Amino acid sequence: MITTEQIAHFNTFGFIVLRQLFSEEEMIVLTKEFDDVLANARDNKPFDGRKRQSVQPFVENRELLTQMVEDDRIFITLEQLLGPGFLWMGSDGNLYVGDTQWHADRLQGDGDHLPWDLNSIKVCLYFDPVDSNTGCLRVIPGTHRREFGERLEPIWRNGLEPDDKRYGVPSEKLPCASLESRPGDVVFFSQGMCHSSFGGGNGRRMLAMSVLERPTNNEHINFVKRFYARTNFTFRPAESWVNRNSPRIHGMVRPLLDMGFDISSPT
Repeated sequence: MITTEQIAHFNTFGFIVLRQLFSEEEMIVLTKEFDDVLANARDNKPFDGRKRQSVQPFVENRELLTQMVEDDRIFITLEQLLGPGFLWMGSDGNLYVGDTQWHADRLQGDGDHLPWDLNSIKVCLYFDPVDSNTGCLRVIPGTHRREFGERLEPIWRNGLEPDDKRYGVPSEKLPCASLESRPGDVVFFSQGMCHSSFGGGNGRRMLAMSVLERPTNNEHINFVKRFYARTNFTFRPAESWVNRNSPRIHGMVRPLLDMGFDISSPT
């Protein structure tokens, strides 16, 4: 359970970091699962570090990782931040290479973007220590809220190149919060917020899970349907999840099936 102060922090600034949410012993097991899924996806060949490896879906591939989603520490926190009835968007496991320039996950193509009154959250676990100089997540607090976020539309609509100094400094120097993390910490942040990563080495390990606040009106529902039509993985629950005897998993995926969305390939 998180506190009312932590909820207020998230609503105002767009993120919270829960320190050592998972124990060292738990992280050893989760790390092995994480590494195995990525290794299997590249046929157990060594990671060459030339470009990012990303696997989608991810947690749906393993029982232990699915149990993590159902865990009170993840599920109840999301329920406290978004309210009941949130939807599963998807998950991905990544080995990052180089910098990630400033952007937000608000824009969905063709000028369409996440409604300002509909929130989505990405839950991130890093399997290596990361700080401001080694690739931790950087965020511009408050940009998930319309009154500030619209002022940074050039970032979330077009991204920001390294040499773009429209705000008077290189992109790496923009005012921000650096969400430093070590294994066991969990980052919850609004996907509509401007974020980036700088200075990290090749092969940085990060697991991400995304959920969407329950749509409450036609604008929200139509956006979700348009989003689904553009993507290959998002809002496509795994067959193993559809058939899972779990009220929490069922609650996240049943509304997607009711909207006529397909399931993904079996995992």
